[in-house]
Amino acid sequence: MKANTPSLILYFSACILTILFNLLGQESLVLYAKSIVVPSIFIYYLTTNNYKIDLIKAGIFLFSFIGDVFILMNYNDSETGSVLSFLIVYILLIVHLFQGLKKIKFDKIDILSLLIVIIVMVVLSTTILSLQLEKMKTDFSIIIIYSIVLSMLICISVVNYVAKGTFAFLNLLLMSVCLLLSDIFYVLNGFYLSLSVFSLIEMTCQVFSYFFMVNYFIENDKSLRKIKQ
Repeated sequence: MKANTPSLILYFSACILTILFNLLGQESLVLYAKSIVVPSIFIYYLTTNNYKIDLIKAGIFLFSFIGDVFILMNYNDSETGSVLSFLIVYILLIVHLFQGLKKIKFDKIDILSLLIVIIVMVVLSTTILSLQLEKMKTDFSIIIIYSIVLSMLICISVVNYVAKGTFAFLNLLLMSVCLLLSDIFYVLNGFYLSLSVFSLIEMTCQVFSYFFMVNYFIENDKSLRKIKQ
């Protein structure tokens, strides 16, 4: 058995249990299961990458875990704390991607893809933000900034995948799609129309987005090592 296998098994077990307990309405058990998700996938990344990690990736894992804790603990300020934590995660991901983005040579297909994604994100963001979300406690200006940063992350992911088409950037794209769907259904379920199916989609996309994120990190690290050699 490889050194990274136990942590990967633990991660998938935690994801499945989180989704199952959420379906059964066992919130206390969801708390225990979901709190294992980020630490287990973090250990998987460390063992796969020979225990090497830079500060940006460490910050991404740290604030992902903090954001999850805020959601699970359900304090008065949990919503704002969670939004700010994941906002930091998205900013760190953009910073991580920015260096590679400068090396991309844009052609007409890339520009067209980017324009389509921008239009879709504007429509989605405007539609979600125009809903009556009186239950939301977070300042609306923070939500707007959050939406802009997430849209930027998705645009960068799409451009990278269209321009390079590698397995690493496919995982990055899947991660971005999962994050988008998770946030959309989190807002719909928590502040507009509470449905179990919305909660299921939100939880599933959120926990599995970490798997695609780590796959991207691992594959991208491999590519960088080959370039240095």
